[in-house]
Amino acid sequence: MANVGFVGLGDMGSRMVPHLLNAQHRVFVFDILRERMDAMTTLGAVAADSPAAVARKADVVVSAVMSADIPAAHLGPEGILAGMRAGAALAVVSTMTPASLQSIASAMPAGAHLVDAPLIGGVRYASEASLTVLLAGEGEAMALTEPILARFGKVARVGPLGSGVAYKLITNVVVMAAEAGLREALDLADILGCSYQTTLELLARGPMAAVVKRALDRDNPRPVRDSARDFDVLLAAGGEDNLPISAAGRRRLWDAANAATPPPVFVDLTSHSTALPRFRSGSSQKSRS
Repeated sequence: MANVGFVGLGDMGSRMVPHLLNAQHRVFVFDILRERMDAMTTLGAVAADSPAAVARKADVVVSAVMSADIPAAHLGPEGILAGMRAGAALAVVSTMTPASLQSIASAMPAGAHLVDAPLIGGVRYASEASLTVLLAGEGEAMALTEPILARFGKVARVGPLGSGVAYKLITNVVVMAAEAGLREALDLADILGCSYQTTLELLARGPMAAVVKRALDRDNPRPVRDSARDFDVLLAAGGEDNLPISAAGRRRLWDAANAATPPPVFVDLTSHSTALPRFRSGSSQKSRS
């Protein structure tokens, strides 16, 4: 079995590491939050004190940090690349821009391999090892990383380095529009004085059925803020002028993300806690049941 490094133990990473442990890999982990590492070491992982320390131990490193954390996790004296050695491989599964990937690629140590391998699917899919992994890179790099990435679900080889990032952003245009569109449909229900329950039941009978099912899944606790950040990445890559629907959707999801305390998760998009301000929970204006 391989020595595998894993950096980033948030909602997704914490559900992916157990699959590696169950496959008898030796897994070295790092996260900026100690309690996340402790949860993984309880399962059998080995904690490291930096991303570089993870990479020094690993044949394959999987990076699953949020897009804003990519520079700190990968670059600099304590970043992953500082610990990479010739023959080892790095798989970046984060949603990111082509520019972010290029910043990593240009700093890779000689002889080390890089793939971009973004994920399609949420927390439930990570728990069930049913993610789709969009694997991109040169042949040897993909051959090294695919057996590890296959532990998380189905691997789809999508082309040369950068193709995974590109196709992830392309698919996110539709996914993110559906998320914002669901919230806006319920906004209109509020404006017209209609029932959320009836609205969702009717949407679930048509082509939005999968979106509604996902939105109501309480076992898929994706923070709305993470969806809003994915919109930020999408628009950084494509430009607001070129993607006006995505630009409008981002504004609506950020409004929803900031609407409630504690921060709302995805299922809250179907409640009044993320409604337009005058219709939020506690308001005197309520929709008809």
